Amino acid sequence: MSRGSWRTTPLPNGWGRLRASVLMRDPICRWGVLPGEDGPCHMPSTTSDHMGPPDDHRIEMMRGLCDPHHRRRSGRQGQAARTAQYRAQKFRPKEPHPGFIREG
Repeated sequence: MSRGSWRTTPLPNGWGRLRASVLMRDPICRWGVLPGEDGPCHMPSTTSDHMGPPDDHRIEMMRGLCDPHHRRRSGRQGQAARTAQYRAQKFRPKEPHPGFIREG
């Protein structure tokens, strides 16, 4: 896990080479390729983004993004995770009080 990162899955060995390959393939930010993204962007790509699960490191599942769009995407993903966690806690079935004796 890189310093200062909130990643929940570790990056693979050879991440630097993979990242460089993605940035070489996508020199311009590919924001706008996925649904819900306004685009296209014409800024240079500076980061490598996973378009699918965070542990799928196949080069075809990655794209180059500019820093502002990578921060925006990461922020959206973080907010979605926090919302899912909140909903899971809020709508969890109520546990009976430990002193309640159920008959039958």
